[in-house]
Amino acid sequence: MSAPVDPPPVSIPPPPPVRLAAWVAVAQAALVVVVAVVVILAREDADLKWALATASYFVVLALLIAAVARGLLLGRRWARTPAIVVELIFALVGFYLAVPSAQVLPGLALVVVGVGTLALLLSKASNEWIRRFPSLFGPAPDR
Repeated sequence: MSAPVDPPPVSIPPPPPVRLAAWVAVAQAALVVVVAVVVILAREDADLKWALATASYFVVLALLIAAVARGLLLGRRWARTPAIVVELIFALVGFYLAVPSAQVLPGLALVVVGVGTLALLLSKASNEWIRRFPSLFGPAPDR
């Protein structure tokens, strides 16, 4: 007797708004790597171990964002929700930069990119793309 084999993951080519959102996420991952390098280079007299630990965290975060972007580009359903969470976080970080930290231009840039990418991920084309996937829990509801 052979062991049951899981079916291959379902992949449906994403619509243009989702592909654009994925490429924005790739750019965001690259930006997070740049922040990691800046943390190390701008540490002044701070402890090198602290700077390396913080930079390592940012690199891991960038890898996770890149993995989500890859999932979107490959047309995987699972990648949309983490991408939405990432964009919400980017928008909130931008708000924090703009308002309490008084770094208005970088903050507004992050808010605009985060909210704009969120709009791409929640667009009509994106929702129709998600609805094309088979239901995860039983038969698909009538639409």
